[in-house]
Amino acid sequence: MTALCVALGLVLPAVPAGADPVPVPLPPRPTLQSPGPVTPAPGVPLPTLPPRPVPLPCPPTCLTDPDPYDAVVYGDSYTSGEGASHDHKYVTKADGTEDFRHRSGLAPFYVAWAALEMGRNPLRRMTLTSDTMESVIGRDRLFFQASSGAWIKHLDEEQKEKKGGTVVRNPPQAQDVPTMAKLVYFGLGGNDAGFADLVSTAATAYLFRPNGALMGSLTWPDDQEKSVALEMGRLQPRVAELKDKVARGLWSVRETHPVAEIVVALYPLGVKASGNTGIEEITGRTMDLMYPFAVQVNQAIRDGVAKFQADYPQTKVHIFDPNTAGPNGTSVVAGHELGQPDSYFQGLVHRPNLLLSKPFQSYQESFHPNEPGAVALGKALATFLAGKFPALFPNGPKFSALTMNPQPLAQTQEDMQAVLDWAVTNGPQLCEDTDADSVCRALTPDGIVLSKDLWFDPSKVRPFPGSPTPGGPDTGTPGGGGGGGGGGSTWIPADYIPKDPCDIFRPVRYEYYAGVKVQGGPLQTPITIDGLVMAPKKPKCVPGVGLIFE
Repeated sequence: MTALCVALGLVLPAVPAGADPVPVPLPPRPTLQSPGPVTPAPGVPLPTLPPRPVPLPCPPTCLTDPDPYDAVVYGDSYTSGEGASHDHKYVTKADGTEDFRHRSGLAPFYVAWAALEMGRNPLRRMTLTSDTMESVIGRDRLFFQASSGAWIKHLDEEQKEKKGGTVVRNPPQAQDVPTMAKLVYFGLGGNDAGFADLVSTAATAYLFRPNGALMGSLTWPDDQEKSVALEMGRLQPRVAELKDKVARGLWSVRETHPVAEIVVALYPLGVKASGNTGIEEITGRTMDLMYPFAVQVNQAIRDGVAKFQADYPQTKVHIFDPNTAGPNGTSVVAGHELGQPDSYFQGLVHRPNLLLSKPFQSYQESFHPNEPGAVALGKALATFLAGKFPALFPNGPKFSALTMNPQPLAQTQEDMQAVLDWAVTNGPQLCEDTDADSVCRALTPDGIVLSKDLWFDPSKVRPFPGSPTPGGPDTGTPGGGGGGGGGGSTWIPADYIPKDPCDIFRPVRYEYYAGVKVQGGPLQTPITIDGLVMAPKKPKCVPGVGLIFE
């Protein structure tokens, strides 16, 4: 992917102290990938902004109504409230069916906003549940645009229900929002970096059970750790591009909301730096491997904010870091990481009723904050917002006016077994929403199978035609799979996997994962690479040759 960047010179005019700034005319707001004008489906009108209620006459003895404001929330699953439901219930579509944007009334920002609104409206009380969400309190309006699975580009583009599909999950998030909003929340970037692919790889390694799916593999922990390590190596270029994408996204937000202050959210680190305790579906070592990735993503977001601020210092941007927003600068989730007692995070979620029609959605809630975690994050966010926006929230949050009963998700062993039984023969479908080059798609009943020819020869771009079928029958002709006889190949096309072994074997404290099967060529027995285990120091990478230990 090519890093996104723009060079702009727009500035806002100075305004007298205490006055609301008047925006200068701005040029048309370009889209990230120029999708063209958004039109509604036939017979479906475009949504309109909700009217602002008119206050009733107030006698001298009543409380004064504070000046109204609009808040807009952009974000992905961590913002929408994915996982913040103990019974898989979220705000539904208009017809009452499940909406896979998974917007929860216990999402962190919504909890924060409700508590702050209770401070602005002292006579109000609210009950928060995962499947209800008010958008107007008093005369203040909330535009909650976040959607599970969203990328930064979905500020301006429709988000499809799945990759390559036509069904729209969410319209452009910046569509039909108030331009004069005073507060904008930006919680995006994790999917751009590849969080969903990493989760899918870990889940598939457990569920598909390579090396003996029918009986249940005793080696799945090792397979999971190898595949996650390989996937993290593959995702490094996407993490490197994230800084520019965040800066570009913030510029896009500024174009829509020229007077707003922007709050950028970092991701809570749901695993510890080391020494994680494994759960049934994910090993502690796998969690150890995931930690550096999460730290890298948060740092890339910080770098993107810094890049944007260097160009537009007049736009106020605040960073909410849940990993330092707890007491005395501690993490809000400290002691409640995945695998800990009273964890604030979901493990691998199983929904057997969705497996046949929506395999990816069946575990969409996995590895996200649960209800207790989302509420804890929301309370910390409310305190943060009150400190950054004293004019809007002079009374701070009023948590006592909220009725909440956050509960962790309870899953049954029957659900788990149903998913395992399904995965025996349908495992590859678990990777349907991942990138074509994801290591998830190289997981087979015979282990992780990559192509040695493609791996060691960076000059090969498309050595064979046809669509690959990871783990499928090797019926290809010399030079590659597919051939003229249909069939599939047991590897992935050259432009879909790293061209060099140095891009696959990534160092983790100078430890290199072994036991990865490499397909040596058509109809040849796969070779197992098992010689790279420990190194006294970081090896040298020679393109086309591999790792050289000196």
